[in-house]
This record gives sequence, structure tokens and C-alpha cells, in this order.
Amino acid sequence: MLRVPLPNMMLRIDSDRLQTKLQERREFIGFVSKATHGVALVEGFFLILSAFTAGLPSWLAMALGFVAVMVTLYSLVGLIITWRKGYNAEELYQELKDMDRTEKHSSIIAINDGNRYLLYHDRQWGCDFFPNHATADNETENVRLLSDYLSTGFDIPKDDFTLIRVTDETHEKYSTEHEENRVYDYTLYKAHIKRMPDAWRSERFHVDSKDCRWMTCDEMLSDETIRRINHDVVSMVRDHA
Repeated sequence: MLRVPLPNMMLRIDSDRLQTKLQERREFIGFVSKATHGVALVEGFFLILSAFTAGLPSWLAMALGFVAVMVTLYSLVGLIITWRKGYNAEELYQELKDMDRTEKHSSIIAINDGNRYLLYHDRQWGCDFFPNHATADNETENVRLLSDYLSTGFDIPKDDFTLIRVTDETHEKYSTEHEENRVYDYTLYKAHIKRMPDAWRSERFHVDSKDCRWMTCDEMLSDETIRRINHDVVSMVRDHA
């Protein structure tokens, strides 16, 4: 298993699949951009002209001309290949991301009131979860998305909270969808609430079509559904937030 690091994210790719992918793309690896080949082609053309117009001895002009022709032909072939195939580093990056065996990259937001934490009910899973959002590749973008999600989804102005990154954990769980163990990457943020919304002051409340509640970690781990689905995340929050 090869772990390929990317900005703020770790991809887990099976080494056999990576080897196969690199073999598929081996003819493109090493070719630079179209612009670079284009510039080299023009330079090679002018080098050919210089070789035969600079008044050099015939043997030197022939040698220089031969080298210039080879450079020009190489640049021309490279330009044709890169132009026809249109393959670049961004496409290879996307293909590697598609090979990632990580089931989910998720950012968790821990919001506490004393020893109680804010949860919302996910109807699809039939389980109460911490506020969460898919993790973006870039940390700045991730914090922006989390702030938008928390403000819009839980009806709290952005000026009334700050997000602090606490820790990252990787957990391996059995995926019923794929019928194999899959890796889950979690990034934990703690929200420091400067002013709690009035609606949040109830033990249970409803905001933006979400049914929310406050629970302690012990209460969560005593709940059979939460314990079965989200035991590892509850433990992470309990230990770090």
C-alpha cells in the first residue's frame, strides 16, 4: 500500500493499482507542457538558421546543424504528442485521487456546552452526529467551507464563533457498501462559541430543518446506534475536545 501525500490530505493507493496506472501513462511521463515544446521548437528553428548563416567552417556548421535538427524534431514530436493527448499533471492527480481507497475525508466540528456536545439527527443514517463536512484539500478553503456550513446549517452568525483545528485521526472500518475494510480520515475542529444562539439553549431544538440536541460523550456511547456507527469519532472528541 502506497500513501501519496497531497496538500492537507493523504491518499491511500494500492501499490499494484498504482503500478498499473503508471504503466498505462508511461509514454506521457517526462513530456513537458505544450508551451515549453513550442518555445523549444522555435529555438531549434533559429538554431538551424544560425548554423548555416553564421559563417562557420563547413564541418562545424554541419555538426551544429545536425544537433539543431535533432532538437527541433524532438520538440516537434513532443509538441504533437502533448497536443494530441492533452495529458497533464492535473489529470494524473485526479486519476490518483480516483484510486484512493479512503472511503471518506471528513471534518468534524466539536461544539460543547460544559460536558455536553451539539449533535444533529441524520435521517439517512438514523443516527445523531456531530456537525461535519467533507474535507477540502486546502486548509484555508476547508475552514471557509466549515464556517459557511456551521453558520448556514445551524443558524449562528460567523462572528459568533471561531474554529480551531485540534487533531487528525485515521480509522479503519468495515464498509458494507464495498464489503471490505476502508480507511476514514477525520480532521477534528473545536468551535469556540462567543455568543450562543437563543435556540441552542434548549436541550433539544430545531434549526434549518435539523433536529438538534445536546449529549455527553458517556450518553453517546450508551446509545446503541451511535456506539455502533460512530464509536471511534465519539472517542476522538472525548479525548481531544
